[in-house]
Amino acid sequence: MTSSSSDSGATTTDGTGSTTTGAVSNLDAYRLTSVTIVDPHVYYDLGGCGDRTALMNYAISEETKPGGAVNMMLLFDPADPNALSAPMVLAEGECTFDGDGTRCWQKEAGTLVKTSAMNSADLACDVTLPTTINPLYMAEGAPNVAPPPCFTSPRGTVILPSLAEGLPPLVLYDAQVSGAYGFGGIGPGINKLQGGLITGFIPESSAREIEGLIADLPFNLWGTIAGGDGCQPDINNPIDDTDPDPNPENLERGIQMYLNFEAERVVWLE
Repeated sequence: MTSSSSDSGATTTDGTGSTTTGAVSNLDAYRLTSVTIVDPHVYYDLGGCGDRTALMNYAISEETKPGGAVNMMLLFDPADPNALSAPMVLAEGECTFDGDGTRCWQKEAGTLVKTSAMNSADLACDVTLPTTINPLYMAEGAPNVAPPPCFTSPRGTVILPSLAEGLPPLVLYDAQVSGAYGFGGIGPGINKLQGGLITGFIPESSAREIEGLIADLPFNLWGTIAGGDGCQPDINNPIDDTDPDPNPENLERGIQMYLNFEAERVVWLE
């Protein structure tokens, strides 16, 4: 990919030869550079049942690294921890990575979730539901609780771009996004988001439809969940990672997904 720019706009050409021209936006934009599944874990039978979450997270890291196929974005208007709240958008982008820095724009037909960031200056932003977290996994990586100054989105439906090429988008119900504002780096202002967490509920019927290939292995989300259709490492001590729907009116069980993330500031093109 190549990119040329000025203070007023930019022209970006991707590997297919298509071109996007747009002005540099005033939005504060952050690309998720690290996305990690911390709960529930995933189980595969590869010559024996085992916890394959590290393999899953490696595949996700390959997709979200600079130049990868997955560019999840958080857009703030603005990212200002001194404000009570600000509009926030979760978007799927396309990006260039070169000597001019990272530049991103809205992916054609990409996901776009409009919400808001409610800020906290002195209290941690904790959006976890303790009864849905398996203590077996805490030592390997607990869901993040963002320290102040931080932000929290209101509960709602969040649509994430595919976590790996070939998988469908991930729809989370009763979901929230949180993170801490990070200073430092090049330039003034908020240059990163750290200690981030995306959490939400996926009912069994939806989890069964999330399937494709991960690291060349057939993958079905519900088929890897202990207590769902996933294998059990120890059949005498079964694990149950399924959860009730946060809405008590809905009786279908599913899973409460916890994804830790980190993000870095990028230039967003309108």
